[in-house]
Amino acid sequence: MDQYLPLLPEIVFTILFLIYFVIGLFIKNRYITGIMVMTISLITSFILFSDYGTAFNNMFVADNLSQGLKLVFLLSLFLCTLISLRYEKIKNEIFYEYSLLMLLSTLAMMLIVSSKDFIPLFLSVEFMSLCVYLLSGFVLSDLKSNEASLKYYVLGSFASAIFLFGIAAIYGVTGTTTFYSIANFLKNNSDITIYHYMGTMAIITALAFKAGCAPFHQWSPDVYEGAPTTITAFMSVGPKAAAVGALGRIVFEAFSGNVQLWLAPLVFIAILTMATGNILALRQNNIKRLLAYSSIAHAGYVMLAVIACSQEGLNSIVFYMMVYAFMNIGAFAVVLALPEGEKIEGYRGISNFNLSLALCMLAFLFSLSGIPPFGGFIAKFLVFKSVIHSGYIWVALVGIIFSILSAYYYLRIAVKMFFLNAKQQIQFEYLIPSNLKVAIALNAAVILITGIIPNVIM
Repeated sequence: MDQYLPLLPEIVFTILFLIYFVIGLFIKNRYITGIMVMTISLITSFILFSDYGTAFNNMFVADNLSQGLKLVFLLSLFLCTLISLRYEKIKNEIFYEYSLLMLLSTLAMMLIVSSKDFIPLFLSVEFMSLCVYLLSGFVLSDLKSNEASLKYYVLGSFASAIFLFGIAAIYGVTGTTTFYSIANFLKNNSDITIYHYMGTMAIITALAFKAGCAPFHQWSPDVYEGAPTTITAFMSVGPKAAAVGALGRIVFEAFSGNVQLWLAPLVFIAILTMATGNILALRQNNIKRLLAYSSIAHAGYVMLAVIACSQEGLNSIVFYMMVYAFMNIGAFAVVLALPEGEKIEGYRGISNFNLSLALCMLAFLFSLSGIPPFGGFIAKFLVFKSVIHSGYIWVALVGIIFSILSAYYYLRIAVKMFFLNAKQQIQFEYLIPSNLKVAIALNAAVILITGIIPNVIM
């Protein structure tokens, strides 16, 4: 029985999901079902760090990387359910199905970061992807949502095929799909063939697509804009963290002995991703598209921690994605709170009517751009430090330059909030639902605390 203890969070989550699956059929109140989903998230979070170890012949692992990222997924589920409680685009009659898909995708993400074998990893990635495809097109009456889902599905299918091709190539040259065995094979066989490079590149390409990295990012802006805002918030954190976590484990545990297989492609992808996200975000006037390009840029930053290929780098991935979850979902909560939250012009002069909301949004923007004393600054600092300690100083310098560039488009919103007058006199405080007030305040508090006392979640 002890061999199954590392799977305890997944087992508990699955049991609670099945209970909810049955009970939810008879409960038509979205607030009750939403509270049940948040309770499942919290219960699973409390037992995450109860046991460490491996299971199923080292195909499954519970370690600091996996458990830390699972906490990111569960908190993302909690926060996105919280901001969904009064989201009008998700009708009452479909909220149950909506929450089921979020639960299933979270379970898949948990399995992804614990997989130490390509077969369960591939199955888990596809499990997660199918749920997110459906969620992005969940509002059937919205043509943009339908288009987003279709684009994501078609491009995601290509990525899945490429991923499978890469796994087949690696299996063909090593005779195994387990990370530990692949590492041993590469260590004892110095000859690197074209099939090694093909397999590695295919795997990197597929996971870079799932993380929204350039040049495989084309789906992100359209899908982020077309999907329901709550789902945009959800998919901007969980799937990205799962893909980066999986890639970090593959590089660190399977390919660490052959740096030439992955270093140049990952450096190219990281730099191109930071450049693409930050430069294209400069000209956006739609907040969801701006946050989409921002999300691309952040994928580039966290990819630097993968390049570090060290335990310090893996730890910085966990911290970065934890802070990113709070600041990004918090920003999307503000988007939901404003009457014209998807337009940058909708932020004009809101400090005159709701100073607390403007200050919270300012905190999210400062944190996203990496300005102290917020958690985003510590997260970027840890990532850059891990890269420098691994000897890639020039890569870290490029990341710092692009991080400075990002301040322009974040602070452009801040200028509109505090230095321009609103076009219409609206008392925003009367329009903000209580669930959004709680979510915004909670997220703002966490990123402030993690910026001042980072050891809270380190």
